[in-house]
Amino acid sequence: MKNIVGLIAFLILLVGCRPEGPSSFYVSPDGDDNNVGSLEAPFQTIEKAKLAVRASNKRDQDITIYLRGGVYPITKTIRFGVEDSAPDGCRYTYKAYEKEVPVLSSGVKVSSWKLLQDYPENFPEEAKGKVWVANYPDNIKDFKVMFAGDRRIDRSKKEGFVIRAMEPIGFEQGKTDIDKDREYISSRSMNVYFDKDRDQLKRFHFDDPDHILRPWDNMNDIELGFAPVPWTMNLIPLDRIDFDHKVGYITMEANSPAGAKKSHTKPWIENAIDYISQGTFVTKSNSRKIYYWPEGGEPEVDVVVPSLLEYILVEGDVDYKGPKDVPVKNLSFEGITFQHGDRFSWTDDHKGWGIQHDWDKFDNANAMLRLRGAESCVVEKCRFTNSGNSAIRLDLYCQKNIIKSNLIDHVGHMGILLCGYGPGTKDVNKNNQIVSNLIHHVGTVWRQGAGIFVWQSGGNKITHNLIHHVPRKGVGLCGVRMPILTKRECKFDEGSKTIRWDEIDADFKRRNVTLATKLSDQWHQFTPYLHARNNVVSFNEVYRALEALGDGSVLNVSGAGEGNVVENNYVHHIASHASGVLRTDDWQRGTTFKKNVIYMANVAAIVHKGFNHVVNNMILDCSTKESIRWASYPDEAADYGSLVQRNIFFDSSEDINFYRVSYRASEGISLPRNTKVDYNLFWCAKKETPVEKHFSKYRPFEVETHSIDADPLFVDYKHGNFNLKKNSPAFKLGFEPIDMSTIGLLADYPAKYMKLGTGDKDRKPIFHRQIANGGQLYDFW
Repeated sequence: MKNIVGLIAFLILLVGCRPEGPSSFYVSPDGDDNNVGSLEAPFQTIEKAKLAVRASNKRDQDITIYLRGGVYPITKTIRFGVEDSAPDGCRYTYKAYEKEVPVLSSGVKVSSWKLLQDYPENFPEEAKGKVWVANYPDNIKDFKVMFAGDRRIDRSKKEGFVIRAMEPIGFEQGKTDIDKDREYISSRSMNVYFDKDRDQLKRFHFDDPDHILRPWDNMNDIELGFAPVPWTMNLIPLDRIDFDHKVGYITMEANSPAGAKKSHTKPWIENAIDYISQGTFVTKSNSRKIYYWPEGGEPEVDVVVPSLLEYILVEGDVDYKGPKDVPVKNLSFEGITFQHGDRFSWTDDHKGWGIQHDWDKFDNANAMLRLRGAESCVVEKCRFTNSGNSAIRLDLYCQKNIIKSNLIDHVGHMGILLCGYGPGTKDVNKNNQIVSNLIHHVGTVWRQGAGIFVWQSGGNKITHNLIHHVPRKGVGLCGVRMPILTKRECKFDEGSKTIRWDEIDADFKRRNVTLATKLSDQWHQFTPYLHARNNVVSFNEVYRALEALGDGSVLNVSGAGEGNVVENNYVHHIASHASGVLRTDDWQRGTTFKKNVIYMANVAAIVHKGFNHVVNNMILDCSTKESIRWASYPDEAADYGSLVQRNIFFDSSEDINFYRVSYRASEGISLPRNTKVDYNLFWCAKKETPVEKHFSKYRPFEVETHSIDADPLFVDYKHGNFNLKKNSPAFKLGFEPIDMSTIGLLADYPAKYMKLGTGDKDRKPIFHRQIANGGQLYDFW
């Protein structure tokens, strides 16, 4: 008994010795790193606060680092390592103080502007007397974007010449004759197949009747922008131009030969003084000069150029070649604004490190906030804006992290990217939550930028996000596709250098696997190494996607693993020249699209390839071309039995082609007759013929046997209420109601960000939407 009493007394004493409440430090732009870090005497830098947390004797409890309002100049990446982790059960939080707005900026002010007097060669007449010049700021070596306060200033661009379709030619440096007999073989990715043909990737053949291309003296400052295929782009410095043969050369290899496939986009020249125009700037690195034609006549007082790509890096102990990384744990960042990041550029060794079509680069420091080896970290209520860069990346080992209630707007590349290890047995990027983020106007510089992009990462919940005005995808789930995995001798195709062959070979040996001869059988053998599996994309709202590049989709799954579910999303007002809204693309299987509402799109509502299911969706007024496009990918296996059932197809026009079959490669494995298509409801409001025509075409193949032609009986279709009346005939087919009131941002989303992110204020709203769970009504554009 005496021992028990003594133990209780000791525990009371121990608890009494512990400080009460969470510890805290304060940081202010007006502070001093020699201060103690209190509210009255704050630190000046986050770096100092981080070191103070490391030295604290209170690390076994929550610690909050409050950031006072104002601009924090960031000239060096702030790195948080394993030593900065909070112990399990505790959290170290870097957050805005009360209602103040701390802003992290790498912008360096440009000053001493002078009106340009000595005009360079080919300077445009209309620009004389209007262009100002200044020197690069000290310690700035290079930059690709410039800002006036909260607005990015465009670099000069000029379209008008034509990159001709790739011809079977060869050229060696120094030769005067062009070999007309040489051809190259294309890979499935539209890259060249053989190493000997890689010189095709560093040149372009052009027609230039208006003489837009010139022998500039700063050729490497000038970039060629082009889409060699409709679904991706390049932005690469020029090297030289052979005007006699109309052949141009770029400094590094493109992702495909220029002109490999016809694209709706036009090539352009960027950063040439010849084409400076009102509101744009040009740089010359050889003279360290900036030329700027301000829209208001004189340069703004807050013109800055960026000094960094990456502001905050949370980086664990990464054992890249080994099996085990040690993550940073339990850090939070809340209420912080990030802006003025630079645009990243490809490097000479970029080939093979691209993640699907080079939409981004593997394990790359090109986001303002980056988790690289992190667990149970939180990024909440932050804003990422006004940057030439990506907003957030989760690279390599990233688990149980939460990205919630952020505003991401007007950034140059990706909104949020999850990028795991390449195919192998190391599957450690998973089980993260991307919840209730408002993402708009991403990909403003790199047009392949997506709202949310997931590569080799699985088990994630991507839910309740609102995404609008994006150049291509709203959400993409991707990995390394099979033709790359079966071409192991190649190290210059997309993702080829990320493949962990030592792990795969050892695992094959352990499992006694002999590589199959048929590509379709190899798919099943490589499935364990495709880690973008079992993701759930749900309750998201996306509109105004697919605004720039072509041949894409709003919610896309391609080259990922099995078990992905895309459900209860609302996608609408898609006006583009791309392929579809929901799409299972090449080398994809085991995906389910269910309970999605697709409304007002002038592209195919769904592109169906492979063994994937389309169940209980509503497709409403989506293009007079097709509701579902059935297409096969190259070498698709004959894997029949996909479900396309209990869907509602509604069109208020006089004509609609519900299904369109597109033959390719395997000549039609993905066909309605090879799929379990039934129990669907069709209705063409103004004319019965399209449905009759549809049934007469497919019922002879035992397709649509129980499907019906009937009005679905919406509650108020004209005003966007797509709920069904109780007596809807769809319910007799087994259709389950879709509750759209739960789709979109959650009710606790920050009101201040909602007001900033609902659209362009100089345009009339196209519709009204209420955020989920009874939130406030806002106008959207």
